[in-house]
Amino acid sequence: MARLYIADIDPVFIRGVRMALSGCRRVEISGEASSGRRALDDIRRLKPDVLLTDIQLPELDGIALLREVRRLRQPPAVIVCTRFYSAASMEWAYRYGAAYFLCKPVDFTSLPGLILDCAAADNPLNFVKDSRDDRASRAANVRALLGEFGISPKLNGSAYLVESVLKAREDELLLRNLSRGLYQELARQMDSTVSRVERSLRSAIDVAYQRGSLSSRFPARPSNKQFIEYLLRESERAE
Repeated sequence: MARLYIADIDPVFIRGVRMALSGCRRVEISGEASSGRRALDDIRRLKPDVLLTDIQLPELDGIALLREVRRLRQPPAVIVCTRFYSAASMEWAYRYGAAYFLCKPVDFTSLPGLILDCAAADNPLNFVKDSRDDRASRAANVRALLGEFGISPKLNGSAYLVESVLKAREDELLLRNLSRGLYQELARQMDSTVSRVERSLRSAIDVAYQRGSLSSRFPARPSNKQFIEYLLRESERAE
């Protein structure tokens, strides 16, 4: 039996989690809280196997909660589920030991399996650690390449480009049809839309092209797909 603790201020989300788990006899909800401080106190007392937490919490936010949780003698595995997506928030979540980072609205049908996977890990803080470390290193390589082209991390398109390369590396089939493949995957992960993803990528590439930093690699402005494929090849060579 996996014991789950929920830290979230949204009662509708909590109700959705409860409904998703209602038919799963292997997961039990041991408690819930709408503040990070209350959640930390309960986790110390209840010792759940898995913590499902948002980032936006009063008193103690989700990242601070992760930092405190990892100091416990029996820390739970952590799944972060939030609308507050940014490359920085994802990086900090993984740095403090999160096993998964999900963006709302979440596919509730996937939760029971994720919770059971986390609960079964021998060491919650090291669960999928190696793959996360590899991913963080690859993301850093892509950000360095973008910096060479003058694409600032402050641009929305920068985060989309980094994730595009990482996703394409995990599954190159996503590049075959961007609208139905990569863009849809990014929109789902980042709580966005296909059109917003495409527009953000195009805007970031336009910035680099207008500054002339792409002229030595491309005879004309590259398409989104061409630029992502280029970043993919160059980031692999940098390893």
